[in-house]
Amino acid sequence: MENNSPVIRIAGVADAPEVSRLLRSAMLTYCADSGISSSMLEALTESVESVADRISKQTCLVAETDGRIAGTICIKEVPNPMVYTFSDKTCVFLQHAGRTFYISRFAVLEKYRKTGLGIDLISKAVETARNSDAECILLHSAASNKNMVEFYAKRGFKLIDSENSRGYMRGLFACTLDSL
Repeated sequence: MENNSPVIRIAGVADAPEVSRLLRSAMLTYCADSGISSSMLEALTESVESVADRISKQTCLVAETDGRIAGTICIKEVPNPMVYTFSDKTCVFLQHAGRTFYISRFAVLEKYRKTGLGIDLISKAVETARNSDAECILLHSAASNKNMVEFYAKRGFKLIDSENSRGYMRGLFACTLDSL
């Protein structure tokens, strides 16, 4: 990452076009790495306007380095985490999850992968949740994406359930903040 440390900040609606381009690029790589068709990924159907809407309604962070947005992650509180229930197994876990947040649209430009920028972004998202008294953070990822599954595991996320309703095996991962 050249010698510039990334600056992580809250995204503004004006960032939506650049965030949208970043998401599209990263999600195409995610599909290839996961062995899933790009037509199966909801994130690839989003317009710049829908990205701007998410930025205005959630805490969306961006990492800037070398004068451009190189990564992004969104985190929001989910008042009813049961909406993520796949099965009785998930239901039992979520009944005891406490105050829950959800991570989405995590993406890093290819040039900045494996530089620590993704770790910085997810750490900042976890810190944001922790500062809001979160007890649990959830996220989805393709269970077939070995790199992402390992990345999340190293950060305290455990696979709690999986399902195939979108045409690929999608895992629900949870991190309880008392375990970090």
